[in-house]
Amino acid sequence: MHEPLFSACIRGAGAVLSLARTTLDGVQARRGKDAPLAYPETAYELPVAFGLTELRVTTLSGAGAVLDLARTLIREGATAENAMDAGAATLLAADVLGALSHENGNPYPPPSVGFVPDSVLRKLGIFMVDGSVPGVAVVIGNAADPAAAAAMVRHFQEIGLLVFLAGEVTGQMGAQGVKLGEDFKTFPLGPLPAVIHAVNFAVRAGLTFGGIGRGQAQAMLSYLGNRVKAFVCALGPLDDVALAIAAGAMKAGLTVLADEAVPEIPGLLLSRPAGEEMALAGMEARGIKVKWVKLPVPIAFGPAFEGERIRKSDTHVEFGGGRSAAFELVRMSPPEEVRDREITVSGTDLRGLPKGTILPLAIVVRVAGSRMQKDFESVLERRIHRIVNYGEGTMHVAQRDTTWIRISTEAVEKGFTLSDLGMMLYAKLHADFENIVDKVAVTILTREKDVAAGLSEARAAYAERDARARTLTDDAVSEFYSCTLCQSFAPNHVCIVSPERLGLCGAINWLDGKAGFEITPTGPNQPVEKGAVLDPVKGAFGGINDFVRQHSRNTVREMNLYSIMDAPMTSCGCFECILAIIPEANGVMAVNREFAGQETPCGMGFSTLAGSVGGGVQTPGFMGVGKHYLLSRKFLGAEGGLARVVWMTKEMKEQLGPALRERAAEIGIPDLVDKIADETVAVTPEQLVSHMETVGHPALSLPPLL
Repeated sequence: MHEPLFSACIRGAGAVLSLARTTLDGVQARRGKDAPLAYPETAYELPVAFGLTELRVTTLSGAGAVLDLARTLIREGATAENAMDAGAATLLAADVLGALSHENGNPYPPPSVGFVPDSVLRKLGIFMVDGSVPGVAVVIGNAADPAAAAAMVRHFQEIGLLVFLAGEVTGQMGAQGVKLGEDFKTFPLGPLPAVIHAVNFAVRAGLTFGGIGRGQAQAMLSYLGNRVKAFVCALGPLDDVALAIAAGAMKAGLTVLADEAVPEIPGLLLSRPAGEEMALAGMEARGIKVKWVKLPVPIAFGPAFEGERIRKSDTHVEFGGGRSAAFELVRMSPPEEVRDREITVSGTDLRGLPKGTILPLAIVVRVAGSRMQKDFESVLERRIHRIVNYGEGTMHVAQRDTTWIRISTEAVEKGFTLSDLGMMLYAKLHADFENIVDKVAVTILTREKDVAAGLSEARAAYAERDARARTLTDDAVSEFYSCTLCQSFAPNHVCIVSPERLGLCGAINWLDGKAGFEITPTGPNQPVEKGAVLDPVKGAFGGINDFVRQHSRNTVREMNLYSIMDAPMTSCGCFECILAIIPEANGVMAVNREFAGQETPCGMGFSTLAGSVGGGVQTPGFMGVGKHYLLSRKFLGAEGGLARVVWMTKEMKEQLGPALRERAAEIGIPDLVDKIADETVAVTPEQLVSHMETVGHPALSLPPLL
């Protein structure tokens, strides 16, 4: 029954391999066999070859070796094993083809994106580990019913799946008005062969977060099958090449669903009509569980829209952002004072307003709950940022009294109102904090006098919280909190979050951990008793070591929270920035995830550095951290603190800005920030040391790091 299917997979693999060989021969004739070959902006060469073979591919001749290996995997005989191996050969050959096509950057016209760089992988990794992206849907082919396919993709967006598109369906989704691009976590890759970029994205997840090394094929296939919750929706007729690609996906343990009649292979190949039935079957097969909040609002609402940026030309109404007074405040109140689901809008609403209107705004959320604590107010308040950004056509920037909200003309034309904004906040706060919140009431004010009156109360609350935060130090508490969210991708990594060291992703602090434990007592945030203080300077604690040893499966024996040189904390791969030692300068450099350059004093850009830092391994001299950890009094306490920072990207200096200068002044070096080099000053160790000697950087007089 399956023999014709297996034969088609083998034929398709042969066709892809033949095309790759012909293309490679042509490029070699033009450029020479030793010409370089690489995808743009990745530390993993040709990722599929990197993850599945021991071959190092940096030149065209290296790509030839990959195709030679692929040839050995294509064997005669219509068996399941031969078909799966042919699928692996297809992936190897397609990755070579993909790299060849990217010789001059993305070869496909917009909106197709082609290869997705490492920086985007790491940015999305945060959402993948925190659950806001619960899985991946790869949609390929040519939909017979574009409207049904578009409805399915929109559903994927609303529930938060990461979506890749390849084939004619890419243009079909654009024509159906589906919003595409990184902002919507929906990537139109290009023609059908470009689906390889979804595969090499998944492989890089294993290399980046899973700690899998080059050529560990079985570990990689196991990771893809068990950790990367992805499935393929194949729309329209399946020719030999499409079936060969599908066989490659099945080799990696992914489920393929076709809307054409195919002989089913339980768990791997299923036949379902495009739409809700296909979506549900794919998620069920891959164990994707979604906590979806369906709201009675006229716009789409879900994690896929979190990155949407509303341009000024598309803005109908905006609030705050320096253009008007605006603030947001969450207050805990006694249960008798909160009427659940009460949403009050006082002042001008959105209907009938002319395009370009600017209004003041106050968002006051009152919550009550038997397990609610005053310390959690700021935790819920910061969640407003994400909730508002979940709306299709609503954008939120900053927080507190610097908040800035834009509402698009498209959203207003669909009937969106401020009451709908209140409903979004009400429903999501209830859903996200159900164990600590029993009642939620939202008040939205747009009259200038009302906003001004509320602003003084809000600022008093902010000042009270800030004063409380200053008392929350590592020395003042007896327990820290774990965060093991990333173990879904990096099984041996354990993040320890203390009052003075936030999570390396930058998204969770000590209060978040405390609230997380109250919300889900058996979840990833667990209280960890510090236990005996083994070394207060390095940040070594008996209780922390015991917890990390147990929860890293005995792969990490000890951890020092305040040291980069001696048993530093591990990283999963979704860190905001990387610290790396520069021995010649007796200091460390800091490079942020967004930095696209490759020239740094350690000789590696962010992507290359990240390839050796993540995956839950300890690498003395290198460490992934959250950006704001650089402002902590405990930052590199064992090595001399902020004075050890000798180089930092210009972008990161500007992001940390006044806070970085304030911290430098606190340690008695008010001009330190000016003495820290960036890429405009030095990109080699020699240039860096020369700059340090010229400006008198304090790291030169600190004890040697090595």
